[in-house]
Amino acid sequence: MVSVMITVRELIQVGGFDESSVLAGADSLENELLNVTSFDSPDGHRWLRSGEFVLTTGFPFLSQQKTCTKQLITLIDELVAIGTPGLAIKLGRYIEDLPEAVLSHATKKAFPILSFPMDKAWSDVIVPVVQYINDKQRIELDRTHAIYERFHHFLTGGAPISTLTDLLSDILAAPVSIHVPQHKWKWDSSFGSFPRDDSLDKRYGQRAPIRLIQEPLSRQKEGIHVRWLIHNQIVQGTIIIGQRERDLYAWEKVAIEQSAALLSLEMQRQRAIQETFQRFRNDFLQQLVSGQIFSHEMLMRKADEVGWELSDHYIAMLLSTSPHDKTGMELWQENHHFLNALHSFFSSNGTILYGLDQENRVLLLVPKSILASTESLSQWLQEQCLKTFTKQLDQPVFAGIGRYHPEREGIVRSYREALVSLQTALHSASPANAASFRVKSYHDLGLERIMYAVDPATEAQAFAEECLGKIQSYDREKNGQLLQTLQVFLQADGNYAEAARRLYVHKNTIKYRIQLIREWTGLNAENGHDQMLLRIAITAHVIGHRL
Repeated sequence: MVSVMITVRELIQVGGFDESSVLAGADSLENELLNVTSFDSPDGHRWLRSGEFVLTTGFPFLSQQKTCTKQLITLIDELVAIGTPGLAIKLGRYIEDLPEAVLSHATKKAFPILSFPMDKAWSDVIVPVVQYINDKQRIELDRTHAIYERFHHFLTGGAPISTLTDLLSDILAAPVSIHVPQHKWKWDSSFGSFPRDDSLDKRYGQRAPIRLIQEPLSRQKEGIHVRWLIHNQIVQGTIIIGQRERDLYAWEKVAIEQSAALLSLEMQRQRAIQETFQRFRNDFLQQLVSGQIFSHEMLMRKADEVGWELSDHYIAMLLSTSPHDKTGMELWQENHHFLNALHSFFSSNGTILYGLDQENRVLLLVPKSILASTESLSQWLQEQCLKTFTKQLDQPVFAGIGRYHPEREGIVRSYREALVSLQTALHSASPANAASFRVKSYHDLGLERIMYAVDPATEAQAFAEECLGKIQSYDREKNGQLLQTLQVFLQADGNYAEAARRLYVHKNTIKYRIQLIREWTGLNAENGHDQMLLRIAITAHVIGHRL
Protein backbone atom coordinates (compact mmCIF):
# COMPACT_ATOMS: atom_id res chain seq x y z
CA MET A 1 0.00 0.00 0.00
CA VAL A 2 1.35 3.41 -1.00
CA SER A 3 1.16 6.00 1.83
CA VAL A 4 -0.14 9.31 0.46
CA MET A 5 0.75 12.57 2.18
CA ILE A 6 -0.64 16.05 1.68
CA THR A 7 0.74 19.40 2.80
CA VAL A 8 -0.62 21.75 5.44
CA ARG A 9 -1.27 24.18 2.58
CA GLU A 10 -3.56 21.59 0.94
CA LEU A 11 -5.30 21.02 4.28
CA ILE A 12 -6.05 24.77 4.51
CA GLN A 13 -7.66 24.69 1.07
CA VAL A 14 -9.62 21.45 1.52
CA GLY A 15 -10.61 22.07 5.15
CA GLY A 16 -12.19 25.46 4.50
CA PHE A 17 -9.62 27.63 6.25
CA ASP A 18 -8.57 30.99 4.84
CA GLU A 19 -5.07 32.45 4.65
CA SER A 20 -5.71 34.72 7.64
CA SER A 21 -6.11 31.63 9.81
CA VAL A 22 -2.33 31.04 9.83
CA LEU A 23 -1.09 32.29 13.20
CA ALA A 24 2.47 30.89 13.08
CA GLY A 25 4.77 28.95 10.77
CA ALA A 26 3.63 30.57 7.50
CA ASP A 27 6.89 29.48 5.88
CA SER A 28 6.31 25.84 6.84
CA LEU A 29 3.01 25.12 5.12
CA GLU A 30 4.72 22.47 2.96
CA ASN A 31 4.95 20.22 6.02
CA GLU A 32 3.38 16.89 5.04
CA LEU A 33 0.66 15.01 6.92
CA LEU A 34 -0.90 11.57 6.70
CA ASN A 35 -4.06 12.12 8.73
CA VAL A 36 -6.04 14.54 10.90
CA THR A 37 -6.98 13.89 14.53
CA SER A 38 -8.01 15.79 17.67
CA PHE A 39 -7.25 15.76 21.36
CA ASP A 40 -8.38 17.83 24.34
CA SER A 41 -6.66 16.19 27.28
CA PRO A 42 -3.38 17.45 28.74
CA ASP A 43 -1.60 14.17 27.91
CA GLY A 44 -3.44 13.37 24.66
CA HIS A 45 -0.33 14.03 22.57
CA ARG A 46 1.24 10.87 23.96
CA TRP A 47 -0.96 8.75 21.68
CA LEU A 48 -0.28 10.70 18.50
CA ARG A 49 1.51 9.13 15.52
CA SER A 50 4.00 10.86 13.27
CA GLY A 51 2.27 12.69 10.44
CA GLU A 52 -1.03 13.39 12.26
CA PHE A 53 -2.25 16.99 12.13
CA VAL A 54 -3.95 18.02 15.41
CA LEU A 55 -7.28 19.82 16.03
CA THR A 56 -7.85 21.12 19.58
CA THR A 57 -9.98 23.53 21.62
CA GLY A 58 -6.91 24.65 23.52
CA PHE A 59 -8.10 23.20 26.80
CA PRO A 60 -4.84 21.22 27.31
CA PHE A 61 -2.98 24.54 27.26
CA LEU A 62 -4.71 25.97 30.33
CA SER A 63 -3.34 26.01 33.84
CA GLN A 64 -5.79 27.25 36.49
CA GLN A 65 -7.91 28.88 33.72
CA LYS A 66 -4.89 30.83 32.44
CA THR A 67 -2.80 30.22 29.37
CA CYS A 68 0.55 28.81 30.43
CA THR A 69 3.22 30.08 27.99
CA LYS A 70 5.95 27.78 29.27
CA GLN A 71 3.66 24.74 29.16
CA LEU A 72 2.59 25.58 25.61
CA ILE A 73 6.18 25.94 24.40
CA THR A 74 7.06 22.59 25.97
CA LEU A 75 4.08 20.96 24.28
CA ILE A 76 5.10 22.36 20.89
CA ASP A 77 8.58 20.89 21.35
CA GLU A 78 7.06 17.50 22.20
CA LEU A 79 4.75 17.59 19.17
CA VAL A 80 7.67 18.48 16.89
CA ALA A 81 9.65 15.55 18.33
CA ILE A 82 6.75 13.18 17.61
CA GLY A 83 6.56 14.35 14.01
CA THR A 84 3.32 16.36 14.23
CA PRO A 85 3.17 18.61 11.12
CA GLY A 86 1.06 21.34 12.83
CA LEU A 87 -2.15 22.07 14.72
CA ALA A 88 -5.34 24.11 14.51
CA ILE A 89 -6.80 25.66 17.70
CA LYS A 90 -10.31 27.01 18.45
CA LEU A 91 -9.55 30.45 19.85
CA GLY A 92 -12.31 31.96 21.96
CA ARG A 93 -13.45 28.74 23.59
CA TYR A 94 -10.88 28.41 26.34
CA ILE A 95 -8.13 30.68 25.01
CA GLU A 96 -8.71 34.12 23.54
CA ASP A 97 -5.31 34.30 21.87
CA LEU A 98 -1.88 32.75 22.00
CA PRO A 99 1.07 34.61 23.54
CA GLU A 100 3.51 36.12 21.09
CA ALA A 101 6.34 34.06 22.62
CA VAL A 102 4.45 30.87 21.77
CA LEU A 103 3.80 31.94 18.16
CA SER A 104 7.41 33.00 17.74
CA HIS A 105 8.64 29.68 19.11
CA ALA A 106 6.32 27.73 16.77
CA THR A 107 7.61 29.67 13.76
CA LYS A 108 11.19 28.99 14.82
CA LYS A 109 10.38 25.28 15.09
CA ALA A 110 8.72 25.24 11.61
CA PHE A 111 5.45 24.28 13.27
CA PRO A 112 2.33 25.83 11.66
CA ILE A 113 -0.51 26.88 13.98
CA LEU A 114 -3.94 27.66 12.48
CA SER A 115 -6.95 29.41 13.99
CA PHE A 116 -9.93 27.03 13.87
CA PRO A 117 -13.25 28.87 13.28
CA MET A 118 -15.76 28.60 16.15
CA ASP A 119 -18.62 27.83 13.76
CA LYS A 120 -16.90 24.71 12.39
CA ALA A 121 -17.15 21.21 13.78
CA TRP A 122 -14.24 18.77 13.81
CA SER A 123 -15.98 16.75 11.10
CA ASP A 124 -16.12 19.82 8.84
CA VAL A 125 -12.37 19.50 8.51
CA ILE A 126 -11.65 15.83 9.18
CA VAL A 127 -14.18 14.40 6.69
CA PRO A 128 -13.18 16.43 3.60
CA VAL A 129 -9.46 16.11 4.37
CA VAL A 130 -9.65 12.32 4.85
CA GLN A 131 -11.74 12.09 1.66
CA TYR A 132 -9.14 14.17 -0.17
CA ILE A 133 -6.35 11.89 1.10
CA ASN A 134 -8.33 8.80 0.06
CA ASP A 135 -8.91 10.26 -3.41
CA LYS A 136 -5.21 10.96 -3.76
CA GLN A 137 -4.52 7.45 -2.50
CA ARG A 138 -6.78 5.97 -5.16
CA ILE A 139 -5.23 8.11 -7.90
CA GLU A 140 -1.77 7.13 -6.65
CA LEU A 141 -2.69 3.44 -6.70
CA ASP A 142 -4.18 3.74 -10.19
CA ARG A 143 -1.02 5.47 -11.43
CA THR A 144 1.19 2.90 -9.75
CA HIS A 145 -0.81 0.04 -11.27
CA ALA A 146 -0.56 1.66 -14.70
CA ILE A 147 3.20 1.98 -14.27
CA TYR A 148 3.52 -1.70 -13.36
CA GLU A 149 1.49 -2.55 -16.47
CA ARG A 150 3.70 -0.43 -18.74
CA PHE A 151 6.88 -2.00 -17.39
CA HIS A 152 5.35 -5.47 -17.68
CA HIS A 153 4.59 -4.83 -21.37
CA PHE A 154 8.10 -3.44 -21.84
CA LEU A 155 9.65 -6.55 -20.27
CA THR A 156 7.53 -9.03 -22.25
CA GLY A 157 7.52 -7.05 -25.49
CA GLY A 158 11.18 -7.63 -26.25
CA ALA A 159 12.07 -3.94 -26.59
CA PRO A 160 15.82 -3.13 -26.45
CA ILE A 161 16.96 -2.17 -22.97
CA SER A 162 18.35 1.05 -24.43
CA THR A 163 14.76 2.29 -25.02
CA LEU A 164 14.16 2.26 -21.26
CA THR A 165 15.24 5.91 -21.15
CA ASP A 166 12.36 6.96 -23.40
CA LEU A 167 9.86 4.86 -21.42
CA LEU A 168 10.88 6.39 -18.10
CA SER A 169 11.13 9.86 -19.64
CA ASP A 170 7.57 9.53 -21.00
CA ILE A 171 6.23 8.49 -17.59
CA LEU A 172 8.03 11.26 -15.68
CA ALA A 173 7.72 13.91 -18.41
CA ALA A 174 11.40 14.72 -17.85
CA PRO A 175 14.72 14.01 -19.59
CA VAL A 176 16.38 10.76 -18.49
CA SER A 177 19.93 9.44 -18.90
CA ILE A 178 21.29 5.97 -18.11
CA HIS A 179 25.03 5.40 -17.76
CA VAL A 180 26.73 2.06 -16.97
CA PRO A 181 30.41 2.28 -18.03
CA GLN A 182 31.22 -1.41 -17.52
CA HIS A 183 28.69 -2.41 -20.19
CA LYS A 184 29.30 0.73 -22.30
CA TRP A 185 25.72 1.93 -21.76
CA LYS A 186 25.27 5.66 -22.24
CA TRP A 187 21.70 6.36 -23.29
CA ASP A 188 19.82 9.66 -23.29
CA SER A 189 16.09 10.08 -23.79
CA SER A 190 14.75 12.15 -26.66
CA PHE A 191 12.90 14.37 -24.14
CA GLY A 192 15.20 17.41 -23.99
CA SER A 193 18.49 17.48 -22.13
CA PHE A 194 19.90 18.60 -18.79
CA PRO A 195 23.30 19.69 -17.45
CA ARG A 196 25.77 16.83 -17.02
CA ASP A 197 27.40 16.43 -13.63
CA ASP A 198 30.94 15.12 -14.20
CA SER A 199 31.36 14.51 -10.47
CA LEU A 200 29.08 11.47 -10.79
CA ASP A 201 31.65 9.76 -13.02
CA LYS A 202 34.13 9.59 -10.14
CA ARG A 203 31.90 7.15 -8.27
CA TYR A 204 31.65 4.56 -11.05
CA GLY A 205 33.54 1.40 -10.15
CA GLN A 206 34.09 2.57 -6.56
CA ARG A 207 32.84 0.93 -3.39
CA ALA A 208 29.49 2.44 -2.39
CA PRO A 209 29.26 3.99 1.09
CA ILE A 210 26.59 2.63 3.46
CA ARG A 211 24.52 5.79 3.01
CA LEU A 212 24.33 5.23 -0.74
CA ILE A 213 23.39 1.57 -0.34
CA GLN A 214 20.58 2.42 2.08
CA GLU A 215 19.26 5.36 0.01
CA PRO A 216 20.25 4.81 -3.65
CA LEU A 217 17.83 7.52 -4.88
CA SER A 218 18.93 11.05 -4.01
CA ARG A 219 18.39 14.62 -5.12
CA GLN A 220 21.42 16.46 -6.48
CA LYS A 221 22.00 20.10 -7.28
CA GLU A 222 19.71 21.94 -9.72
CA GLY A 223 16.83 19.58 -8.93
CA ILE A 224 18.38 16.57 -10.67
CA HIS A 225 17.61 13.16 -9.13
CA VAL A 226 20.06 10.25 -9.32
CA ARG A 227 19.28 6.57 -8.80
CA TRP A 228 22.58 4.77 -8.19
CA LEU A 229 22.90 1.25 -9.62
CA ILE A 230 24.88 -0.87 -7.16
CA HIS A 231 26.01 -4.51 -7.35
CA ASN A 232 28.12 -6.25 -4.70
CA GLN A 233 28.58 -2.86 -2.98
CA ILE A 234 30.22 -1.44 -6.14
CA VAL A 235 28.66 1.50 -8.01
CA GLN A 236 27.93 0.19 -11.51
CA GLY A 237 26.07 3.16 -12.98
CA THR A 238 23.25 5.69 -12.64
CA ILE A 239 19.76 6.63 -13.76
CA ILE A 240 19.66 10.43 -13.95
CA ILE A 241 16.34 12.29 -14.01
CA GLY A 242 16.15 15.90 -15.19
CA GLN A 243 15.14 18.96 -13.21
CA ARG A 244 12.32 18.81 -10.67
CA GLU A 245 11.39 21.86 -8.62
CA ARG A 246 9.73 19.56 -6.09
CA ASP A 247 10.30 16.21 -4.44
CA LEU A 248 9.34 13.11 -6.40
CA TYR A 249 5.85 11.65 -5.98
CA ALA A 250 5.53 8.07 -4.78
CA TRP A 251 4.40 6.84 -8.22
CA GLU A 252 7.43 8.52 -9.81
CA LYS A 253 9.71 6.69 -7.40
CA VAL A 254 7.95 3.43 -8.33
CA ALA A 255 8.73 4.06 -12.03
CA ILE A 256 12.38 4.76 -11.23
CA GLU A 257 12.68 1.63 -9.08
CA GLN A 258 11.10 -0.49 -11.82
CA SER A 259 13.68 0.88 -14.26
CA ALA A 260 16.49 0.09 -11.82
CA ALA A 261 15.15 -3.47 -11.42
CA LEU A 262 15.08 -4.04 -15.20
CA LEU A 263 18.60 -2.65 -15.57
CA SER A 264 19.79 -4.89 -12.73
CA LEU A 265 18.30 -7.95 -14.47
CA GLU A 266 19.96 -7.02 -17.76
CA MET A 267 23.32 -6.42 -16.04
CA GLN A 268 23.07 -9.85 -14.37
CA ARG A 269 22.31 -11.41 -17.76
CA GLN A 270 25.27 -9.62 -19.33
CA ARG A 271 27.53 -10.71 -16.46
CA ALA A 272 26.43 -14.34 -16.89
CA ILE A 273 27.21 -14.19 -20.62
CA GLN A 274 30.51 -12.44 -19.93
CA GLU A 275 31.57 -14.99 -17.32
CA THR A 276 30.70 -17.93 -19.59
CA PHE A 277 32.64 -16.34 -22.42
CA GLN A 278 35.53 -15.58 -20.07
CA ARG A 279 35.80 -19.26 -19.11
CA PHE A 280 36.50 -20.10 -22.75
CA ARG A 281 39.11 -17.33 -22.81
CA ASN A 282 40.68 -18.67 -19.61
CA ASP A 283 41.01 -22.12 -21.22
CA PHE A 284 42.63 -20.58 -24.30
CA LEU A 285 45.09 -18.60 -22.17
CA GLN A 286 46.01 -21.74 -20.24
CA GLN A 287 46.78 -23.51 -23.51
CA LEU A 288 48.91 -20.56 -24.63
CA VAL A 289 51.06 -20.34 -21.48
CA SER A 290 51.47 -24.12 -21.23
CA GLY A 291 52.52 -24.49 -24.87
CA GLN A 292 49.75 -27.01 -25.62
CA ILE A 293 48.82 -25.45 -28.98
CA PHE A 294 51.34 -26.45 -31.63
CA SER A 295 49.45 -25.86 -34.86
CA HIS A 296 49.31 -22.29 -36.16
CA GLU A 297 45.94 -22.98 -37.77
CA MET A 298 44.48 -24.30 -34.52
CA LEU A 299 45.89 -21.32 -32.62
CA MET A 300 44.25 -18.81 -34.94
CA ARG A 301 40.95 -20.71 -34.96
CA LYS A 302 40.74 -20.81 -31.16
CA ALA A 303 41.66 -17.12 -30.94
CA ASP A 304 38.87 -16.30 -33.38
CA GLU A 305 36.40 -18.35 -31.32
CA VAL A 306 37.03 -16.21 -28.23
CA GLY A 307 37.10 -12.94 -30.18
CA TRP A 308 40.81 -12.17 -29.91
CA GLU A 309 43.20 -11.02 -32.61
CA LEU A 310 46.66 -12.28 -31.73
CA SER A 311 49.87 -10.29 -31.82
CA ASP A 312 53.24 -11.85 -32.60
CA HIS A 313 54.96 -11.13 -29.27
CA TYR A 314 53.65 -10.95 -25.70
CA ILE A 315 54.90 -10.22 -22.20
CA ALA A 316 53.17 -12.16 -19.41
CA MET A 317 51.96 -10.62 -16.17
CA LEU A 318 50.33 -12.30 -13.16
CA LEU A 319 48.29 -10.48 -10.51
CA SER A 320 46.77 -11.69 -7.26
CA THR A 321 45.44 -10.44 -3.97
CA SER A 322 47.36 -11.11 -0.78
CA PRO A 323 47.31 -14.80 0.31
CA HIS A 324 47.79 -14.05 4.00
CA ASP A 325 45.10 -15.72 6.14
CA LYS A 326 42.98 -16.51 3.06
CA THR A 327 41.46 -19.83 2.02
CA GLY A 328 41.63 -21.04 -1.57
CA MET A 329 37.95 -20.16 -2.08
CA GLU A 330 38.46 -16.67 -0.66
CA LEU A 331 41.39 -16.08 -3.00
CA TRP A 332 39.36 -17.33 -5.98
CA GLN A 333 36.50 -14.97 -5.12
CA GLU A 334 38.82 -11.99 -4.68
CA ASN A 335 40.76 -12.64 -7.89
CA HIS A 336 37.51 -13.27 -9.77
CA HIS A 337 36.19 -9.95 -8.46
CA PHE A 338 39.48 -8.34 -9.45
CA LEU A 339 39.17 -9.70 -13.00
CA ASN A 340 35.62 -8.31 -13.28
CA ALA A 341 36.92 -4.92 -12.18
CA LEU A 342 39.65 -5.09 -14.82
CA HIS A 343 37.17 -6.07 -17.54
CA SER A 344 35.90 -2.55 -18.19
CA PHE A 345 39.50 -1.30 -18.23
CA PHE A 346 40.83 -3.86 -20.72
CA SER A 347 37.72 -4.52 -22.82
CA SER A 348 38.32 -1.19 -24.57
CA ASN A 349 41.83 -2.36 -25.51
CA GLY A 350 41.37 -5.41 -27.72
CA THR A 351 45.10 -6.12 -27.95
CA ILE A 352 45.55 -7.15 -24.29
CA LEU A 353 44.59 -10.76 -23.49
CA TYR A 354 43.29 -11.24 -19.94
CA GLY A 355 41.76 -13.96 -17.78
CA LEU A 356 42.48 -16.40 -14.94
CA ASP A 357 45.21 -19.03 -15.10
CA GLN A 358 44.91 -22.58 -13.79
CA GLU A 359 45.48 -21.42 -10.20
CA ASN A 360 42.91 -18.60 -10.57
CA ARG A 361 45.51 -15.87 -10.67
CA VAL A 362 44.76 -12.93 -12.96
CA LEU A 363 46.82 -13.37 -16.13
CA LEU A 364 47.58 -10.59 -18.64
CA LEU A 365 49.37 -11.04 -21.95
CA VAL A 366 50.44 -7.59 -23.10
CA PRO A 367 51.71 -7.11 -26.69
CA LYS A 368 55.30 -5.96 -26.73
CA SER A 369 54.40 -3.49 -29.47
CA ILE A 370 52.44 -1.20 -27.13
CA LEU A 371 55.33 -0.75 -24.69
CA ALA A 372 58.93 0.25 -25.15
CA SER A 373 60.26 -2.09 -22.44
CA THR A 374 59.33 -4.22 -19.46
CA GLU A 375 60.34 -1.29 -17.27
CA SER A 376 57.70 0.91 -18.89
CA LEU A 377 55.22 -1.95 -18.47
CA SER A 378 55.87 -2.00 -14.73
CA GLN A 379 55.35 1.76 -14.54
CA TRP A 380 52.18 1.56 -16.63
CA LEU A 381 50.80 -1.23 -14.45
CA GLN A 382 51.30 0.77 -11.28
CA GLU A 383 50.14 4.16 -12.50
CA GLN A 384 47.25 3.21 -14.78
CA CYS A 385 45.98 -0.03 -13.34
CA LEU A 386 46.74 -1.01 -9.78
CA LYS A 387 46.27 2.42 -8.19
CA THR A 388 42.75 2.51 -9.59
CA PHE A 389 41.65 -0.98 -8.68
CA THR A 390 43.27 -1.32 -5.26
CA LYS A 391 41.05 1.59 -4.18
CA GLN A 392 38.03 -0.22 -5.54
CA LEU A 393 38.96 -3.59 -4.02
CA ASP A 394 40.12 -2.08 -0.73
CA GLN A 395 42.87 -4.69 -0.36
CA PRO A 396 46.48 -5.17 -1.48
CA VAL A 397 47.22 -6.45 -4.99
CA PHE A 398 50.52 -7.97 -6.09
CA ALA A 399 51.95 -8.40 -9.58
CA GLY A 400 54.77 -10.28 -11.27
CA ILE A 401 56.07 -9.42 -14.74
CA GLY A 402 57.98 -11.74 -17.06
CA ARG A 403 60.43 -10.72 -19.77
CA TYR A 404 59.96 -10.58 -23.50
CA HIS A 405 60.95 -13.67 -25.45
CA PRO A 406 60.49 -13.84 -29.23
CA GLU A 407 57.64 -15.61 -31.03
CA ARG A 408 54.66 -17.24 -29.39
CA GLU A 409 56.82 -19.95 -27.86
CA GLY A 410 58.27 -17.17 -25.72
CA ILE A 411 54.90 -16.77 -23.97
CA VAL A 412 55.57 -19.98 -22.01
CA ARG A 413 58.90 -18.66 -20.71
CA SER A 414 57.50 -15.21 -19.97
CA TYR A 415 54.61 -16.74 -18.02
CA ARG A 416 56.98 -18.88 -15.93
CA GLU A 417 59.07 -15.80 -15.16
CA ALA A 418 55.94 -13.84 -14.22
CA LEU A 419 55.03 -16.61 -11.78
CA VAL A 420 58.46 -16.42 -10.09
CA SER A 421 58.15 -12.63 -9.94
CA LEU A 422 54.66 -12.82 -8.42
CA GLN A 423 55.76 -15.31 -5.77
CA THR A 424 58.66 -13.01 -4.91
CA ALA A 425 56.30 -10.03 -4.58
CA LEU A 426 53.95 -12.03 -2.34
CA HIS A 427 56.80 -13.36 -0.20
CA SER A 428 58.31 -9.92 0.31
CA ALA A 429 55.12 -8.53 1.89
CA SER A 430 54.31 -9.15 5.53
CA PRO A 431 50.68 -9.33 6.73
CA ALA A 432 51.27 -6.48 9.17
CA ASN A 433 52.73 -4.10 6.62
CA ALA A 434 51.46 -4.84 3.14
CA ALA A 435 51.51 -2.02 0.62
CA SER A 436 48.39 -1.38 -1.45
CA PHE A 437 50.25 -2.84 -4.42
CA ARG A 438 53.64 -4.37 -5.06
CA VAL A 439 55.12 -5.11 -8.48
CA LYS A 440 58.14 -7.32 -9.17
CA SER A 441 59.69 -7.61 -12.61
CA TYR A 442 61.73 -10.70 -13.45
CA HIS A 443 64.38 -8.49 -15.00
CA ASP A 444 64.98 -6.88 -11.59
CA LEU A 445 65.13 -10.11 -9.58
CA GLY A 446 68.41 -11.41 -8.26
CA LEU A 447 68.79 -14.80 -6.61
CA GLU A 448 65.24 -15.93 -7.51
CA ARG A 449 65.87 -15.15 -11.16
CA ILE A 450 68.82 -17.54 -11.27
CA MET A 451 67.51 -20.32 -9.01
CA TYR A 452 64.22 -20.79 -10.87
CA ALA A 453 65.43 -20.19 -14.42
CA VAL A 454 64.94 -22.90 -17.04
CA ASP A 455 68.70 -22.81 -17.59
CA PRO A 456 70.32 -21.45 -14.39
CA ALA A 457 73.85 -21.38 -15.84
CA THR A 458 72.81 -19.29 -18.84
CA GLU A 459 70.71 -17.02 -16.63
CA ALA A 460 73.65 -16.56 -14.23
CA GLN A 461 75.88 -15.64 -17.18
CA ALA A 462 73.34 -13.09 -18.42
CA PHE A 463 73.05 -11.68 -14.91
CA ALA A 464 76.83 -11.38 -14.67
CA GLU A 465 76.99 -9.48 -17.94
CA GLU A 466 74.25 -7.07 -16.82
CA CYS A 467 75.78 -6.62 -13.38
CA LEU A 468 79.48 -6.43 -14.26
CA GLY A 469 79.26 -4.92 -17.73
CA LYS A 470 79.24 -1.35 -16.44
CA ILE A 471 82.11 -2.09 -14.10
CA GLN A 472 84.21 -3.45 -16.96
CA SER A 473 83.35 -0.45 -19.14
CA TYR A 474 84.48 1.87 -16.36
CA ASP A 475 87.74 -0.04 -15.95
CA ARG A 476 88.47 0.17 -19.69
CA GLU A 477 87.66 3.87 -19.96
CA LYS A 478 89.30 4.97 -16.72
CA ASN A 479 92.01 2.32 -16.54
CA GLY A 480 90.43 1.43 -13.23
CA GLN A 481 90.54 -1.61 -10.99
CA LEU A 482 86.92 -1.90 -9.86
CA LEU A 483 86.42 -5.52 -10.97
CA GLN A 484 89.68 -6.67 -9.38
CA THR A 485 88.85 -4.74 -6.21
CA LEU A 486 85.42 -6.40 -6.05
CA GLN A 487 86.94 -9.87 -6.46
CA VAL A 488 89.49 -9.28 -3.71
CA PHE A 489 86.92 -7.62 -1.42
CA LEU A 490 84.64 -10.68 -1.72
CA GLN A 491 87.58 -13.06 -1.19
CA ALA A 492 88.35 -11.09 2.00
CA ASP A 493 84.75 -11.63 3.14
CA GLY A 494 84.04 -7.92 3.02
CA ASN A 495 86.97 -6.90 5.19
CA TYR A 496 88.21 -3.49 4.01
CA ALA A 497 91.57 -3.66 5.80
CA GLU A 498 92.39 -7.13 4.45
CA ALA A 499 91.37 -6.14 0.89
CA ALA A 500 93.54 -3.01 1.13
CA ARG A 501 96.50 -5.09 2.37
CA ARG A 502 96.19 -7.54 -0.55
CA LEU A 503 95.93 -4.75 -3.14
CA TYR A 504 98.61 -2.56 -1.53
CA VAL A 505 96.30 0.47 -1.28
CA HIS A 506 94.76 2.51 1.52
CA LYS A 507 91.56 1.24 3.14
CA ASN A 508 89.73 4.42 2.07
CA THR A 509 90.59 3.62 -1.55
CA ILE A 510 88.77 0.29 -1.18
CA LYS A 511 85.78 2.08 0.34
CA TYR A 512 85.70 4.58 -2.51
CA ARG A 513 85.82 1.81 -5.14
CA ILE A 514 83.10 -0.24 -3.41
CA GLN A 515 80.93 2.88 -3.35
CA LEU A 516 81.48 3.32 -7.10
CA ILE A 517 80.47 -0.32 -7.65
CA ARG A 518 77.29 0.31 -5.67
CA GLU A 519 76.47 3.33 -7.82
CA TRP A 520 77.09 1.43 -11.07
CA THR A 521 75.31 -1.83 -10.19
CA GLY A 522 72.79 -0.84 -7.52
CA LEU A 523 74.20 -3.63 -5.32
CA ASN A 524 75.79 -3.03 -1.93
CA ALA A 525 78.79 -5.34 -1.45
CA GLU A 526 78.47 -4.92 2.34
CA ASN A 527 74.90 -6.30 2.34
CA GLY A 528 74.62 -10.08 2.75
CA HIS A 529 72.00 -10.59 0.02
CA ASP A 530 73.69 -8.29 -2.48
CA GLN A 531 77.08 -9.77 -1.65
CA MET A 532 75.72 -13.20 -2.58
CA LEU A 533 74.51 -11.88 -5.92
CA LEU A 534 77.85 -10.28 -6.60
CA ARG A 535 79.60 -13.58 -5.78
CA ILE A 536 77.32 -15.37 -8.26
CA ALA A 537 78.04 -12.72 -10.89
CA ILE A 538 81.81 -12.97 -10.36
CA THR A 539 81.68 -16.78 -10.45
CA ALA A 540 79.60 -16.80 -13.64
CA HIS A 541 81.95 -14.25 -15.20
CA VAL A 542 85.10 -16.15 -14.35
CA ILE A 543 83.97 -19.73 -14.93
CA GLY A 544 81.40 -19.04 -17.65
CA HIS A 545 83.94 -17.53 -20.01
CA ARG A 546 86.22 -20.56 -19.62
CA LEU A 547 83.59 -23.23 -20.41
